[in-house]
Amino acid sequence: MPIILTRNLPAYRILREEGVEVLQLGDGTHQQRPTLRIAFLNLMPEKARTETQIARLLGESAHRVELTFFVPDSYRSKTTPARHLAAFYERWSSIRERHFDGLIVTGAPVETLPFEDVTYWSELTAILDWARRRVGQSYYICWAAQAALYHYHGVPKRPLAEKMFGVFAHRITKPDAPLMKNLDEGFRVPVSRHTEVVAADLPPDRGLEVLAESDESGLCLIHDAPKQAHYMFNHLEYDACTLAQEYQRDLRGGRPVSLPRHYFPGDDPARSPAHGWRGCARTLFRNWLNEVERHSQTRNGGAEAIDWLLGGGAGPVLAGVRLADFLISVEDSLEAVPTILNVLAGIGHSPMALKVTKGNGPFRDIALRIAEVDGAVAARVARKILHEVDGARRASYRDTTGTGGIMVSDARRRSKPEAGIGLHLERQSSRRSVA
Repeated sequence: MPIILTRNLPAYRILREEGVEVLQLGDGTHQQRPTLRIAFLNLMPEKARTETQIARLLGESAHRVELTFFVPDSYRSKTTPARHLAAFYERWSSIRERHFDGLIVTGAPVETLPFEDVTYWSELTAILDWARRRVGQSYYICWAAQAALYHYHGVPKRPLAEKMFGVFAHRITKPDAPLMKNLDEGFRVPVSRHTEVVAADLPPDRGLEVLAESDESGLCLIHDAPKQAHYMFNHLEYDACTLAQEYQRDLRGGRPVSLPRHYFPGDDPARSPAHGWRGCARTLFRNWLNEVERHSQTRNGGAEAIDWLLGGGAGPVLAGVRLADFLISVEDSLEAVPTILNVLAGIGHSPMALKVTKGNGPFRDIALRIAEVDGAVAARVARKILHEVDGARRASYRDTTGTGGIMVSDARRRSKPEAGIGLHLERQSSRRSVA
């Protein structure tokens, strides 16, 4: 699938020359198909290189992706020309009212500073808070991962005695996690940092899950389900030559630096390193975009479901008959309707009416009306459908009195639907309460 970029961006030309499908931002053609809109906060010193690395991985996925580059209003770069930022980057204040399906935030060359001493720290914390309200899924890299963990959970970063530098093997600690799908045990990841986050500092009650770590380089990837975020402390996005360029840069600058470990063939800096992690990088970013898409569909569909709930109760069609309406969002499948009918028959119900319409993305919305069902029974029916029907993602329900709610099922644990949103629609006034 294509990546959608501004035409004159250096990455636009580079990726097209590499054979990656690239569309021009603003030409309108990409708006005819579903597109994941990703905000990209790039704090790395060599902007063009990082733009290309991230855009390449997103462009090699199975998703159509539009990238919006931005920086904090107070941000000033010492290494990137101002004309590059002016041409290709928006300032934070210009996008803060917009919604995005995903957010990527890079590392920054400030990791040895206390967080509060970073000049744009207050804006960055505002961006992190914004991400929880207006972004579906976030992916934080290196220093940004440390900064987000510190802001959200108070987790400190710890200085290392020497720079952790090289390409290290990692073990997968949560093989069932969506981002770990199809990743090989022992996958290799470039590491380049002077600080670390240690497992002992992670609060046990905040929903943080370590997905991958290394005996040599420590924590690699953490999932924060409540914040819809992933924290990657290392650099799967790096090109084969990036660590070599950093090594030569540090040598020229007189900085203390050791040869990156497990990187140069035979530890000989004159030999070209292999890009042994590229397949893993593609897989992980593909998995992340799958999660972005899934949450985007759930979020957008959830808004539609709330509109449906607020649109009015079932209303009696026969005097004295209690009715309940259901709106089931299910992955497009020929088996969905007969399975739902079988589930209802198994608990003694059959629909008075049934209608199938095109839903959000690759989904169908199945509307049902059932007689002799009140709000409490409707909730049990909705839960049963989520439990029994493959591909059922969301069940909205409401009864004659206006009592209703939304239940959302995790696609990975279909038998354990999450608690949804419960509503009671006031019939005598415009007040609506959400419990």
